[in-house]
Amino acid sequence: MNTYKILVSVFSAALACQAATINVDLSSAATGTVITAPGGSFAETFAGQTVNGTGITGSPTDPLTLAASGSLLVAFFNPGVSAASNSILPQPGNAAPLSLLLDSEADSVTWTMGSGNGGAVTIDFFGGNGSLVNTQTQSGLSGYAIFTYSGFGAFRGLTIRDNSDGGGLRFMNFSYETAAAAAVPEPGTLALLGAGLAGICLLRRKR
Repeated sequence: MNTYKILVSVFSAALACQAATINVDLSSAATGTVITAPGGSFAETFAGQTVNGTGITGSPTDPLTLAASGSLLVAFFNPGVSAASNSILPQPGNAAPLSLLLDSEADSVTWTMGSGNGGAVTIDFFGGNGSLVNTQTQSGLSGYAIFTYSGFGAFRGLTIRDNSDGGGLRFMNFSYETAAAAAVPEPGTLALLGAGLAGICLLRRKR
């Protein structure tokens, strides 16, 4: 019985890959075309996309990769609803699209967004191969609030587009939950599994 319990524990540990919360750290971010930060990187578009006013034309290429275009203004800000930190304002007019490429595949993402004039945005979520996973429309953006998007499968990046807020929008305090995945056991683990099963069979024969 003890051999069986050890075997189950080892095999379970080999298979289980737990989700984790990743905070995108913008503390060292600076204004530029592309912002690379621990946890994720930003630009206005992915490769294959083109900015068209506040919108986007085209689709991301495979693999999902950021494209250097436009300018992302970085400014420290206290939104009141979440921690004061560096924020991103896509230019011109704080109204251009914003794309985020995550360091890991995720199934949930959260950020703070808003301004004082109201409006709406459309958010496209993409897989690592550039395929469209889901599209969300977020309205009622008057003031600042924390928004979370989940429940539609795993994704590797997103584009926030079609900003209709007259004063533009500010984005900050991004975090995401990595998608849990099953890991393939290493050869050593498989060998241990085989030895354990053989041991259990021998014990049963002796009994």
